[in-house]
Amino acid sequence: MIGQRIKEIRNNNNLTQEELADGIISRTYLSLIEKGSVHPSTNVLIKLSERLDCSVNDFMQEVSHFRYNDVEILREIAYYEQKIEQEDYTSLHYFIEKEYETVEQIPGPDSGRIHLLYAKYFMHSGDRRKLKFHVNRALELLSTVSINQSYIDAVILKVGLLNDEDAYEASLDLLEDTLYTILRFSDLDLSVIRIMFEVAECYQKCGEYFTSSRFSARIRKQSKILHIDYRRDALLLLEGKNLAMLKKFNELDSWTSKSQDAMARLLNCYAKYKNGSIKAAEEEFRNIDFNFETLSQDEIFYDIHKELEERMGFI
Repeated sequence: MIGQRIKEIRNNNNLTQEELADGIISRTYLSLIEKGSVHPSTNVLIKLSERLDCSVNDFMQEVSHFRYNDVEILREIAYYEQKIEQEDYTSLHYFIEKEYETVEQIPGPDSGRIHLLYAKYFMHSGDRRKLKFHVNRALELLSTVSINQSYIDAVILKVGLLNDEDAYEASLDLLEDTLYTILRFSDLDLSVIRIMFEVAECYQKCGEYFTSSRFSARIRKQSKILHIDYRRDALLLLEGKNLAMLKKFNELDSWTSKSQDAMARLLNCYAKYKNGSIKAAEEEFRNIDFNFETLSQDEIFYDIHKELEERMGFI
């Protein structure tokens, strides 16, 4: 009970475990105290109470029952969603330490948004095990209401995990089911474009370049109607790779001719080479500053670069 009470007072003071434990005990030991695994000494309790600006007797009181405050929790969720939108993950651990996901009174959809925040944090930190757990929980909880942007975010994270495992069929099943559901209500929605982009990428990774290209064309059409330029650079490269694999080299040359992106220039070199403009291709190829880490992560780019490098070496 003491551990739970310490945790409650710490959260009320907006302190992390690190901040409360600093100079008194280790964060790990504080965590064990809060879980009830160990019983702290009187000296430790006194020091903790001083930092929390309370008395040791306050630790002995019954833990108050959590009451779900929809306004407060929604405000906090929205705050951290905005932080992640700005790619600021520095303070999210404060939110995670409150363990809102364990509170039964929080409605499923709000709990789903909480799990989604955790998933994005663990994707950023590289903890794949926790990412997978929280993505699955987010999808489960968010699927209880109409599809919204949070659900779309969770779907895209899940698709990324599946694609990393080469489970493209499962990815496409999830994406196509989601797309079908969205299209029942509207075909002029950013959600449609986001899902179609993921579908196009999946089909490309499966080697279905014609189908991927058709989805790419639909994305451009929908974007034009909505007066947006959705992921312009990424879409340029996606369609460029489709054109290269479909051997539409005239279209590829035109499609990539104005871009200064290194990978787009690589595709343009490839188009020129395949169209017989060997000298122009060689000159362009020698002037590209390649990011070899990016090359190694994309099979199509890697193979094109390897072919050009080998061929240019004989010229």
